[in-house]
Amino acid sequence: MYDSLPSIDVSSLQERVYQGLRMALLSGHFQPGEPISIRKLAESLGTSPMPVREALKRLMAEKVLVQSSNRQIRVTPFDPQLHGEFVRIRMEIEGYAAERAARIRDAGLVDRLRQANAGMVEAARRSDTAAALAANQAFHFEIYRAAGYSQLVDMIENLWLRTGPFLGTIGRKPVNLETFFGNGHHFHVRAIEAIAARDGKKARRAIALDIRTGTMFLRKIYDPLDATRSAAERPGRKSGSA
Repeated sequence: MYDSLPSIDVSSLQERVYQGLRMALLSGHFQPGEPISIRKLAESLGTSPMPVREALKRLMAEKVLVQSSNRQIRVTPFDPQLHGEFVRIRMEIEGYAAERAARIRDAGLVDRLRQANAGMVEAARRSDTAAALAANQAFHFEIYRAAGYSQLVDMIENLWLRTGPFLGTIGRKPVNLETFFGNGHHFHVRAIEAIAARDGKKARRAIALDIRTGTMFLRKIYDPLDATRSAAERPGRKSGSA
């Protein structure tokens, strides 16, 4: 009877957990310096602690997470200088991807971009930060995938993984959401128009300015203490790694 039971592919389970946590970090679900609870993550993902621990080890190796002397795991704290380096690299690489996408785009790309941009604005209007960030991410990666280079998309994902937690600090203040995503909408429209016209240089500039303007706004309003309080107040969050 036991011989007929299906085997459990532990490696694929660990990979699914890793990819899920990676996407959460990339999309700003966790904030810089936020404690990570293995137990809470395992409960949320419906799995045992083991695959969560393995996923966290991989993310620490990628420098997305850090472990303190008391073994507490946290999202890597915000470092202004390092973040500035990532942003400048993003402007170059993502700008290049937009330029290439504009020149070789498929017929449906413009409509998909308009839909994602509209979804971002609507989510921001509802003060739904998570949905707005997800729509913003969808917009950008529609462009990057359209560039046709899978390795380029991987590089961009890794950069977003390092900068994504800082996006989560936008917080819940309606005025911040409206300004941040309003600016994003403006540059997204410029990018869409450039891509529709197959103007690679204008598309590149629009995406680079979107990254730069969004970063400048976040740096202006960033309050590490407020970000920590916001993270602690979210349902299901507890400090500690156990």
